[in-house]
Amino acid sequence: GPRLVANGTLVDQRPAMEEGTLSNSGTRRHAMNSSPANKRSASNVTQRPIHARRYRKPPVIEALYEIYFSGSSWDDTVPGAFYERVKEDYPKKQQKRIQETEIKMELEHAMAGVRLLFPWMQFVSDEKHRMIQVARDLVVVNQLTPYPHFEEWEREIYRAFRIYTELAEPKTISRLGMRYINRVVIPQGTVRMEDYFTIYPSLPKRCGESHGSFLVRVEVPEEDSGHRVVITFGNAPPPPAERPAQAFVLDLYDIVLVDEPPDEERLRARVHQAHDNLVMAFEDSITDCLRALFEPED
Repeated sequence: GPRLVANGTLVDQRPAMEEGTLSNSGTRRHAMNSSPANKRSASNVTQRPIHARRYRKPPVIEALYEIYFSGSSWDDTVPGAFYERVKEDYPKKQQKRIQETEIKMELEHAMAGVRLLFPWMQFVSDEKHRMIQVARDLVVVNQLTPYPHFEEWEREIYRAFRIYTELAEPKTISRLGMRYINRVVIPQGTVRMEDYFTIYPSLPKRCGESHGSFLVRVEVPEEDSGHRVVITFGNAPPPPAERPAQAFVLDLYDIVLVDEPPDEERLRARVHQAHDNLVMAFEDSITDCLRALFEPED
């Protein structure tokens, strides 16, 4: 029967990048629904044509691209020199302290400790819709709302890459990631999932036709290129409004582990591959009913 969701909330509307979380209600996490749209082999992920639709009301609340390096010649002067190169477009700067929790398990007891990592510097645009984050062996470019077309913020990836490699002279790139976080609001108190999505919880018939909070997470490997796409889908707190509505988060994350020297042309190919993978994952996860809410341009 149809899967209905009503009155559910997700603890965190931005799921963790590596591990999914469960809601306070204890909702069980289920595998991706086995609809035909989701039954594609890994080797088919990048072989069929990509049709990147453009929407007047895209659901993207944040997009980012991260570049992990190794062997950087890092010291305290690098963030300042980086800022001097970007301050015209990113005049606001702030520091973010990162702590790492370590838990050591032994036979009779466990030991926990906190380690302070190198701080991140964040350079933010005046409109606060775009940000570059810099740390040792790491550059992240964030695009917030309002989301432009991909080509408009893509160039900032290569700009940040060039500046970092010139200043820190890293030996290799070790990991690349592109992430799109989409917040979808449907103006209905109760939503029939298959009307809007091709990915949703699949429950036994004895559990009934409706459910509350949920979280679905699946990894789709792409064998030829080494990329893998992590799809995290769940419901989120609805917006404050007079009319009933349901909100969902569709978090798409493309990851590839590499070991190669910094090269901008190779990076461009990786970026386009990741973007194509996420476009396909997004379009394969939604229906025409949901596309209509985003108002396609063509």
